[in-house]
Amino acid sequence: MGIMTVASQTVSPATSSLTLSSALSNPLVELALIFVDGLLFGLGIKKGVWSVILIVVAVLLSEYINYSVLPNTSLTTFFDAVKAHIEYIITNINKIVPFSNIGAVSISLILFAVGFIIGYMKG
Repeated sequence: MGIMTVASQTVSPATSSLTLSSALSNPLVELALIFVDGLLFGLGIKKGVWSVILIVVAVLLSEYINYSVLPNTSLTTFFDAVKAHIEYIITNINKIVPFSNIGAVSISLILFAVGFIIGYMKG
């Protein structure tokens, strides 16, 4: 009987010049993704705004017919709470949004804003 030896072969995977990480790091792909992100945010915000408007109309209608959606609450307490929260945001805007760290307007911010506006208008 003879001894059988198996030669080890090293198989190197085919190297492609375009991998997923290199495709995502391409500046044009990043700009396209920023634009699509703005579109999606615009669509989401528009749907959210309409949802809030419809909820407010439903609550006003229920208050008008003396039907309480949430027990032991009223629109005046709700509006007082919203007013206090908005006043807090306005007085503390410098702490919430650090304006000193905002740099120059870049093409990515412009593309996001354009995508956001298109998504909001078409949504």
